[in-house]
Amino acid sequence: MMRVIKRCAVIGAGVMGATIAAQLANVGIEAVLLDIVLPELTDDERKKGLTRESKEFRNKLANIGMQTALKSKPASFYVPENARLITIGNMEDNLGWLSDVDWIIEVVVERLDIKKIVFEKIESVLTSGTIVTSNTSGIPAKAMCEDRSENFRKHFAITHFFNPPRYMKLLEIVPSPDTLPEVIEILVETCEKVLGKGIVYAKNTPNFVANRIGTYSMFCVIKTMVDLGLTIEAVDKLTGPVVGNPKSASFRTADLVGLDTLLHVADNVYEGAHDDEKREMFKPPDFINQMIEKKLLGEKAKQGFYKKSKDSEGKKIILSLDYNTLEYTPQEKVKLASLEAAGNISGTAGKIKSLYYSEDLAGQFTFRTLTETLIYSANRIPEIADDIVSVDNALKWGFARKMGPFETWDAIGVSKSAAKMKDADYEIPLWVQEMLDSGKESFYKREAGGLYFYDLTSKDYKEVPIKPGIILLPSLKDREKKVAGNIGASLIDIGDGVVCLEFHTKMNAITEDTINMILQTADVVSRDFEGLVIANHSNNFSVGANLLMVLFAAQEEEWDDLEWAVKSLQDALMKLKYLDKPVVAAPAGMALGGGCEICMAADRVRYAAETYMGQVEVGVGLIPAGGGCKELFIRNTESLFEVQKGGIYPKQIELMPFVTRAFETIAMAKVSTSGQEAVKLGYLRPTDKMTVNRDYLMEDAKKTVLAMSMEGYTPLRPLEEIRVAGENTFSMIKLALWTMHESGYITEHDVTVSEKVGYVLCGGNVLADTKVSEQYLLDLEREAFVSLCGDPKTQARIQHMLSTGKPLRN
Repeated sequence: MMRVIKRCAVIGAGVMGATIAAQLANVGIEAVLLDIVLPELTDDERKKGLTRESKEFRNKLANIGMQTALKSKPASFYVPENARLITIGNMEDNLGWLSDVDWIIEVVVERLDIKKIVFEKIESVLTSGTIVTSNTSGIPAKAMCEDRSENFRKHFAITHFFNPPRYMKLLEIVPSPDTLPEVIEILVETCEKVLGKGIVYAKNTPNFVANRIGTYSMFCVIKTMVDLGLTIEAVDKLTGPVVGNPKSASFRTADLVGLDTLLHVADNVYEGAHDDEKREMFKPPDFINQMIEKKLLGEKAKQGFYKKSKDSEGKKIILSLDYNTLEYTPQEKVKLASLEAAGNISGTAGKIKSLYYSEDLAGQFTFRTLTETLIYSANRIPEIADDIVSVDNALKWGFARKMGPFETWDAIGVSKSAAKMKDADYEIPLWVQEMLDSGKESFYKREAGGLYFYDLTSKDYKEVPIKPGIILLPSLKDREKKVAGNIGASLIDIGDGVVCLEFHTKMNAITEDTINMILQTADVVSRDFEGLVIANHSNNFSVGANLLMVLFAAQEEEWDDLEWAVKSLQDALMKLKYLDKPVVAAPAGMALGGGCEICMAADRVRYAAETYMGQVEVGVGLIPAGGGCKELFIRNTESLFEVQKGGIYPKQIELMPFVTRAFETIAMAKVSTSGQEAVKLGYLRPTDKMTVNRDYLMEDAKKTVLAMSMEGYTPLRPLEEIRVAGENTFSMIKLALWTMHESGYITEHDVTVSEKVGYVLCGGNVLADTKVSEQYLLDLEREAFVSLCGDPKTQARIQHMLSTGKPLRN
């Protein structure tokens, strides 16, 4: 039986160390966070009466690291309460703690001499069998293990996390020459299944895989920008979402990372890879060195490639650096014809291909930077990794890119692009040319439901390995496992008597097709299957209703159609809720509005750690009407019910505090920043469980369905006697809204919308403790929703959201 990691230690409480400790705590692993004791007290510390023996002074660096992690944005902790699993200390007083942990992670400064001192201290208290790893980004494992014992060397490896550890999936694992295979197995199992990482096996080469290629690509971008005379902001437009990269693109990312860190990583390659044919590319241009001299290091120095400032009217603006003068100037509007054309093309692959073959300045930039990166990536195999899959995964997981270099090369056409490269005097890597000459024109291919990659050693395609426990819906559909479907959704047999309902509209918005498929699915599952999972592979589970259709119906005053649409969604979700087979929703990414309501209609939810759930309808002047108000009220008050004589009866407890909690959650459009916070907000129940690595989410949800079925599933019965707070509590809500409006905190329209929320949650104009049914509350929701659709201010809010993606206050 594989050893379970239950307790860890992190040595080094800087940004990286503290946030690695945070992620350990997020998944329930106890951690100790240690750093050095500073040599001297500050004057302020002396004034406070602290001495060198004071714990506050001795644990200062670890405490600063912890507080920084708690305040970080984006948040390092799923919920702040997770920090309770971290104990802070120092390397002098608390070194003995290391003898009681299963895994020690070193995250100190990138200097071999300092790391060796740390490892010597660790070994003085090390228990036999404890795993020790380093988070180094480039120092060889063999060098770090010099002078260490055989036991230390056998249990040592490199585990290179990417920043921020909570959000970046990549973990590069590099064994030392003496590392035991079972140590790597334990690290892989823990990091993949528990911490949620995607593992890439790297080699003892400078900067391993992701940083080696990512840094080269960045320096190509800088050089090409200067050669073509492009601006910083233009390059960020060309290297951002249009080519499948995050919004931070190149230079905003560099500001976040820190220019000094970027240069340190580049210097690792320059000093450590003497045989690299592109070694000179890792030498920074003069203006970068000047930025270092002027301390223009990025976010930590409050100025880098960008700088926050204010205009003459005091409004906040972001200036960009003119790299010729090193002065900050207002950003210029980027106007590049091929960039605008690419923005109108569907899909990342099509956008990249369009830019690559364009002849204008944007096209020249894309051709040069992409060609350099593709050729460099190909030339690094097998030096830094054994196959193209590892390289692609490293770039996607380490830098949040949609496509890796070889997937990108396939997208632009390997044969066609190679010809263009040759015309521009680039040399195609030998193995790529051999692949093309053998008649194979892509690095990847799909066949019989499987994904295959070109293997350099065998010079043929090999199937991309799929680990047990990973369900891939496209593969199942290729193998004709689709049970039913329409434009909006598909029902797919995922084995063992379980089917998966997959949405596939844009952003998985809920349409008439989606609703029809939910209704059909309920009938099919009831008749032919053991249970249902609702999940998909999209970035977002579902963003809720199709607002464009809502706006169109409202503007055309098609009230009956709107009423019918809302009633159809309500009926579909009630049918799911009371289905005679178990239903498990498996959300990941955004589950907003109707997407949240779908989850609330399920028996259980198996949520991804990164699930952002909320009822956001008030942001566009509407209220939740697919059962969202009803369900949140029930979840906030279900603890007030008790079982007596075989029935469920309400306890006579004042409802107002519980109604208020539900009201604030909806009226403030609260969205969770994690799945765990969705439990705190009441969208999910404590009995709902989390999967950290989304790759295993569907399988975990399927197991939940099977477990519920095996236990003997008994469907719920519709609630007919829900005790509501009534008109007195509603009056209190209206008074609070009036006070906020009079104080200038909310607009008149905010009052209108919020009163509708309060009206539904209180059960309408009825006496306190009146008992109503679920259907009664649904009718109130639907009536309020349709009436708000007729409000011109609501229509203006919807229009504004559709055109800008941001809420409007009117």
